[in-house]
Amino acid sequence: MKNKETLPILKLAGPVMLGRIGAILIVTIDVAMCGYAGTRELAYYGLANGLHVTLILIGIGSILPIAILTAKSDGADNHANCGVIVRVGLVHALVIGIVLGFAMQYGEEFFLLTGQNEELAAGGGRVLAMHGLGLAGLLSMIAISLFLEGLQRPIPAMVISIGVNFINVYLNWIFIFGNHGAPAMGAEGAALATSMVRWIAVVLLACYVVLKIDRIKYGLQEKITRFRAISKDLRQLGNPTAIAHGMESTSFLILTLIAGYMGIAETAAWAIGLNILTIAFMIALGFGMAASVRVANYLGRQAPHYAARSAWVAFRLGMVFLGLLALIFLGFPEHLTKIYSQEPSVLQLAVPMMLIAPFAVIVDGLQAIAVGILRGYQDMWYITVSLICSFWVVMMPLAWLFGLKLEYGPLGLMASVFFAALTAIIMLLVRFRILDRRLQSA
Repeated sequence: MKNKETLPILKLAGPVMLGRIGAILIVTIDVAMCGYAGTRELAYYGLANGLHVTLILIGIGSILPIAILTAKSDGADNHANCGVIVRVGLVHALVIGIVLGFAMQYGEEFFLLTGQNEELAAGGGRVLAMHGLGLAGLLSMIAISLFLEGLQRPIPAMVISIGVNFINVYLNWIFIFGNHGAPAMGAEGAALATSMVRWIAVVLLACYVVLKIDRIKYGLQEKITRFRAISKDLRQLGNPTAIAHGMESTSFLILTLIAGYMGIAETAAWAIGLNILTIAFMIALGFGMAASVRVANYLGRQAPHYAARSAWVAFRLGMVFLGLLALIFLGFPEHLTKIYSQEPSVLQLAVPMMLIAPFAVIVDGLQAIAVGILRGYQDMWYITVSLICSFWVVMMPLAWLFGLKLEYGPLGLMASVFFAALTAIIMLLVRFRILDRRLQSA
């Protein structure tokens, strides 16, 4: 079974992982190009990105059940329900994206309320406002991607997610540095380019679904008669997921705000560390999503034994990939940080942080895979409780202690991430064993 399950997990996790990397590569390119525009531009982008990512993850959490519900319907041979699920999910994605995007227009006021200095608040607010223009497009693209992942067809979303990065580089070159007669907008221009790219991506992915997916078999043409019922299912699974995402990402936002209190160089250094964590996290999400889909699919077939075996295969494969990535980070800390910034003051803080980042990468990634496993079991509220305990009860006090009290700066913030993620892994895996034994003895 393990050998038979390894290939399907990799076939699903690989494209999902590359697709997520493609999505975060846009931000990585933004961060790197902003770094060449100056330390202040990098700090503006880093400050805005903390809140930006928080709102993105809240939105994604609300629509993430699209993949789980699609996989379960597909596993139960209720194919026509899949198309209804994604169309209801798209409505949710657009509404949530518009509401959150509107809220992002008031970023400067938020940053001032949290005690940031006027310069950082103004610069970060401008960047956040530009990101808000593309949030509805991003969530719509993710909704369609989740539908395809639930059907175990992740490759189209992967190709588009990676491909639009080339457009992003070109638009960054125009708007960050002021080419082709455009104004040099710095970090604000990077965010504008990213928003434009996200709308391009959703149009391309929608075209693929219309042209390549069997619209009759998957109910893409059927009249939606169960909008309220499916919306209720999405909310019941999505609300706790959104809360979990919101609480976890807000905790990282607070870490960014703490870095902001330390200074511009510390904010820029932490932006590098956060981006490194996010890259690894996106790789882990590939295996987490594969676990969610395979577990939900097997549970739809009433096969809990296979669901558990699939979950463990995904977890172990994720451990191998994260370990290899951590070795790369550990072996080339200076080279990696210089991709983002050449400023000596930033490098002096970022390079020591990279010594502990590889270990944080492993545990943070593994907790994401464990979350994916429990999502397959639809145990959403336990996920929420465990993440709140880990990232608020454990990480927040440690971030204050290591980062501010003991004055370890960004290095201390990274250490707090390590201990929080380790706590989450323990809580999530214990719960998984309990659920597995309960279902197999039923």
